[in-house]
Amino acid sequence: MNIFDGIEKLITEHGSAVILSQQLAFAKDQFSDMERKVADLQTQLGRLDAQLEREREDHKLARADLQRLKDEHAEEIRIHRTVEFRRGKRTAGRWAAFCPKCHLPAGGNIGMGGSPQVFCTGNCGWHVYPQMMLEQIHMEVGV
Repeated sequence: MNIFDGIEKLITEHGSAVILSQQLAFAKDQFSDMERKVADLQTQLGRLDAQLEREREDHKLARADLQRLKDEHAEEIRIHRTVEFRRGKRTAGRWAAFCPKCHLPAGGNIGMGGSPQVFCTGNCGWHVYPQMMLEQIHMEVGV
């Protein structure tokens, strides 16, 4: 027995049966359409819930992988006499000079006028004129 059986009985017992039965048939059709839509939406919701759960699991795995990579490539960083020094896996555990602007390796030489110069080997334009050669600064960091 569905919700329209009682209404159908009333219509047949009283007047205007033809008009009311047409309206009832229309209401039944609409109700059936709505039931189908509800079923379709519930199916779609189930698929989306499953997809969301998969995406959450993938996200969790990606975050764990990212953290593992961060830990694996972690570096100790110091700035000394305006030069960035890094020690970690890519420097074989030794302190190495890097550009504090672009983080590429830094080099040192004697600049114009005979004063020491430290510069970016990546040509980003960074350079500094410290009071001592890069090797001497490097020895201070390594102590």
